[in-house]
Amino acid sequence: MSGATKAEPVLIAGAGIGGLCAAIGLLRAGVPVRLLEQAAELREVGAAVSLAPNATLALDSLGVAEALRAASNWPQHAAMKHYRTGEEMSSYAMGAEMARRWGRPYLQLLRADLHTVLVDELRRLDPQALQLGARVLGLSQDAQGVSVQTSAGSFSGCCLIGADGVRSAVRAALYGDGAPDFTGYVAWRGVVPVETLRHPDFTPDTAVFLGPQRTMLRYRVRGQTAVNVVAFARVDRWAEEGWSLPADPAELRANFAGWHEEADDMIEGLCRSGAFKWGLFGRAALPQWQQGKVSLIGDAAHPMLPFLGQGAAMAIEDGVLMARALARAFEQKLGVEAGLACFERLRYPRATNTVRRSDAHGLRIHQHLATAPEGTPVPRDDFAEFDFDVVTTPLDI
Repeated sequence: MSGATKAEPVLIAGAGIGGLCAAIGLLRAGVPVRLLEQAAELREVGAAVSLAPNATLALDSLGVAEALRAASNWPQHAAMKHYRTGEEMSSYAMGAEMARRWGRPYLQLLRADLHTVLVDELRRLDPQALQLGARVLGLSQDAQGVSVQTSAGSFSGCCLIGADGVRSAVRAALYGDGAPDFTGYVAWRGVVPVETLRHPDFTPDTAVFLGPQRTMLRYRVRGQTAVNVVAFARVDRWAEEGWSLPADPAELRANFAGWHEEADDMIEGLCRSGAFKWGLFGRAALPQWQQGKVSLIGDAAHPMLPFLGQGAAMAIEDGVLMARALARAFEQKLGVEAGLACFERLRYPRATNTVRRSDAHGLRIHQHLATAPEGTPVPRDDFAEFDFDVVTTPLDI
């Protein structure tokens, strides 16, 4: 098998959502894994995450269905609202309707809660799989496998999956394409206790407020006790040092001054809760993700803006499909390169298309009030991304 045996672990750089899904999928298939995480302790950043039915289906295949649902909200309805009047400009049912159509529910939960569900399952399968404090410093590969040099020492395996985010050290080692680019969006994110809101009985449970070059998303998490709030603005440049920093309440209020009282309630909640301001960064598409026995998944391969709610879903699908492809390569006694190539053939078109659709949707909603007559409904997304079934997609290997 080109020098690689099943006893040699698959190395994964990055214990975020995509890396954890790949590791769990491989362990469930009997393939040993070494998951290398640069942080000294696991602490997932970001406020919350939406899991469309395609993501829920993929996660269910990893054996975490019960724990996932226990940690999640199941939204019933969503709307786009006018930033000044609060009027619903478009709406659609979620809940039972989506579950009937796609066979799995649309879920929303804190990113930290999803991370905990996945880490618990990883440790149940193999308590020794995770290596903390292992920042990737370099890598090399030959006919026998891959060696990764980290701040915790060197690790050898049959292949390496770079799941280490938009600032991927693995991507840098393969392609050296420099720092990520600012996309023109900033986001203020935080989780607001519902009990602190002036209007705690807001409806529907999920909504996006649309304003000129500004949007604000809010949805409930942890039952009815908290609301995830993300406010976006299009700007010319990112002037701050770093890409995430504590929000300045005065700047946040100024960007959303004059908004409807429900939106203002959420903005004030962000100011009280200690929100963070994030610059949204991306990269140009790579012509390929794989080099020999090394490949990329998630934001390391195809960073995505959040406007379709598919960023986490793409990383989850990547992890599940990577595990399936590599497990099949082992099963058929093929080289690991064949498994990595199978993954890329199946994933590259879908991920690249979803990145483009998310870019386009972000522009559409941020420009809607500037380009459409007042009162024009916002075009409803066709939910095309939900149709993909990563669990049963045939492997061409």
